[in-house]
Amino acid sequence: MTNINEFESILLIDDDPVINILNSKFLRRAGYLHKIWKFEDGLEAFHYLNQIVEVQKHIVNKNPVLILLDLNMPVFSGWDFIEKYNLLDSHIKRNFRIVVLSSSTIKEDIDRINSNLDVYGYIIKPFSIESIDAIEKFFNYSK
Repeated sequence: MTNINEFESILLIDDDPVINILNSKFLRRAGYLHKIWKFEDGLEAFHYLNQIVEVQKHIVNKNPVLILLDLNMPVFSGWDFIEKYNLLDSHIKRNFRIVVLSSSTIKEDIDRINSNLDVYGYIIKPFSIESIDAIEKFFNYSK
């Protein structure tokens, strides 16, 4: 991945609808051309992820879906999302790339995410052009 447009689509998962709208507009202004899905509930997003897997299970060589995930959400947090995601088979996970987009600057949160092999990076809000550059670099030097 050398360009954000190489992702088939992007899932924005944040309990704040204003943040989702702003991030979506920012991605568009930065030139992202494909579908952006917005979710305010981590569990709803996880169910949608399973639908993507079911619909596309026979497609080979498709581009992955980028998941921009907030950690601190009520009911079903980003931590809960990652915990369930970790249980998926590796052939399913290869279709997705998770990057945490969180306001948390707590070192333990950042270290915990960075040690998770299913998460490609951690970006501290607010989202910016540098964030897009960082996302592209995460995948150029992926784990």
